[in-house]
Amino acid sequence: MTNASGPADPADPSWRHCLPRTSPMRLLVPLLVLLALPAPAPAADTSAPGVAAPAAVLPLEPYRRGVAVRVEANGTQGLMSLDTAAGHTVVSPEFAAAAGCTPWGGLGGYTMTGTKLDMPRCDGLAFVAGGQPLRAPVAGVMQVAELFAKDAPPIEGLLALDVFAGRTITLDFAGGHLYVETPASAAQRIAGAREVPVVLSREAQGHALAVNLEVPTPKGVVRFELDSGNGGTLLVAKPYAALFGLDPDAQGPQAARIEIAPGIVAEGLAFTPAMNIDGNLGMPFLKDWIVTLDLAESRMWLRRNPVPAPPKMGVPPTEAAA
Repeated sequence: MTNASGPADPADPSWRHCLPRTSPMRLLVPLLVLLALPAPAPAADTSAPGVAAPAAVLPLEPYRRGVAVRVEANGTQGLMSLDTAAGHTVVSPEFAAAAGCTPWGGLGGYTMTGTKLDMPRCDGLAFVAGGQPLRAPVAGVMQVAELFAKDAPPIEGLLALDVFAGRTITLDFAGGHLYVETPASAAQRIAGAREVPVVLSREAQGHALAVNLEVPTPKGVVRFELDSGNGGTLLVAKPYAALFGLDPDAQGPQAARIEIAPGIVAEGLAFTPAMNIDGNLGMPFLKDWIVTLDLAESRMWLRRNPVPAPPKMGVPPTEAAA
């Protein structure tokens, strides 16, 4: 499993028991990002002449402080949280049964704070999202709804990047779309966008897939995992806190200003927990960007999103509850 941020937030002590960052999930304050780039153009209108159409468009809908995708398997419909740090897709036993995917064996991993998590696996999980057939090579099977707040809408699982391995996708969180790109549509999508250095991680013996943004420091590169399952948090592990002007022993949030890349600065409230990853960038960062990921060549591009994020998306827990 890959490490997981969780559905919970650091403001709630239970956040330390969120899912694995070493494979299945990344269920985990305000983070304002400034980009010193020319004013961005809106996302391309694929209906316009000369605009290359993507291979598929998956609708994204707000779910708590993040986004979710409507899925279907053999007539059974459900909602899955889009979690770019989940590592591998995770589904409920009921949805696995509807898809005809029989649990067996096991997947094991640790939360980003070191808690061990184990679950059965099912191989070749086939389902449909937005009319697009998807397949998770090896999915975890467990109830994830209990990891969210009791008043959260029912959910069938976590949709991870493993179902898009080898493809290029674009995530427009605020605009509510996930584009599965063709070579032509990808080329148009990244025109004028800013490329930033990333590396892919394949944990859980290669079953998992996550993206880590490389942030330079005077001591070396610190990697921040991209985590759409982290609804309202900026996290920096204790050993790296001082490099970003943060107190590693602080028990609560502290003001932070972190240069993510030349010209890209993340500002807001940060936590400095003990973690088995360097850092984490969640929806407070991602909601402001159109993010294109080449999951074959380990590349990423950012373009500031001209569309304002929906209310509560990426906001701190206290604001979301207001």
